[in-house]
Amino acid sequence: MYDVSFLELLSRYAADKHLRPKSVSTYTAVVRLFRRYLGYEAYPSMVTRKMVIEWRVSIIRSQNRSDGIGESSWNNYVRHLKALYNFGIKHQLIACSQNPFDEVSVRQPRKSKKSLQPLQIRYAREVLEVCRRYETCYAELAKIHPAWFWQIVMETFYYTGIRLNQLLHIEAGDINLKKRVFRTSAVGSKTYSESILPIPDGLYPHLHELIVAAHTSGFKRQDQLFNVNRFSHRHKRITMDTWQVEGFFQILSKLTGYRISPHRFRHFLATTLMESPERNIHVTQNILNHTDMRTTMEYIHPDVESMRRALNARPPV
Repeated sequence: MYDVSFLELLSRYAADKHLRPKSVSTYTAVVRLFRRYLGYEAYPSMVTRKMVIEWRVSIIRSQNRSDGIGESSWNNYVRHLKALYNFGIKHQLIACSQNPFDEVSVRQPRKSKKSLQPLQIRYAREVLEVCRRYETCYAELAKIHPAWFWQIVMETFYYTGIRLNQLLHIEAGDINLKKRVFRTSAVGSKTYSESILPIPDGLYPHLHELIVAAHTSGFKRQDQLFNVNRFSHRHKRITMDTWQVEGFFQILSKLTGYRISPHRFRHFLATTLMESPERNIHVTQNILNHTDMRTTMEYIHPDVESMRRALNARPPV
């Protein structure tokens, strides 16, 4: 039996599971936090369940520690470190037989998913339209630049509910305007599955505008389609990344006065689909690329008015 360090354990786990770079970064961040608490000389085999509980007490939010992390974040830490230890124990890389992260998760409050209201979406559209007109009329860069491009990005999230990473992996050749469909690759998918999605009527003119601009700029079929750097006088990177998209939404959120993000558009789409009288759970599951129907079912919210009618219908006593 070996007794490897945290970094070697992580390295072997990442290689064995063939983790994506983003997943490796997530595991690395969690391991770094734990090592900072333990001391950088500590080995995985030295950790006991008692030490894990003490770490939980020191970082999780409580009445006495308002600046701590939430239950969801803690459970996320546990999932990653538990997986590392299970791997190390199974392959005899660490000198212990019991996983110290077993049964140390905490119960987290079930909060409604953060979404958007129709009025908020309309106002965000107005803000982007003002930025677009400013750039057109004054030939100057607006706070959101290029406004026409970011309009298309926002509308794509609104109409399709795709994840940010899926958007970043769409290539020019993935859009078929003639058949009104587009492909999301397995590389950008959280579920590692490729899917073909329809282009809704409302999104079609936006994607048409983007495809025309891409063709004019000399895009090849394998080029990243949603790449602000190819259309901007302000952005100079080779490919568009997560930070640039999140930066756009941070500025848009500041201008509108409320939080807007790709995931909130995803929640909005899921909620509206599941609240529709003609809702189809299987169709919604396929649109959102959920592997587990229970995830889709989370968007079915109780109808308050229906509950009111049921209570009012009770016979008097």
